[in-house]
Amino acid sequence: MFFALYNEEVVGCVALKRLDQDSFEFAKLYIHPNYRSLGIASILIDRCISRCKENQATELWLQSTLRMPQAHRLYYKLGFEDRPAPLQMLVYDRTKKIMCMDL
Repeated sequence: MFFALYNEEVVGCVALKRLDQDSFEFAKLYIHPNYRSLGIASILIDRCISRCKENQATELWLQSTLRMPQAHRLYYKLGFEDRPAPLQMLVYDRTKKIMCMDL
């Protein structure tokens, strides 16, 4: 789990979990509403990408609902693509969108 600090206050977080030897999933990305649009989400995602690369992973996955078009734009901008869920991913009932980034 990674946390974002702003003036020594936690304003965001993201969880990263290993799916298998070659892939990770990031989940529960959250930025406090008062601190959105400051690039904090991008920084947290970049940290997830770095950790994946440190562990020689080749894919980073995420799942999302359709109610978050602003987040989807960010994911596309960072290089994520829509894909079917891999077999090793536990897909939640609320999930309507699966995305992956090749590392």
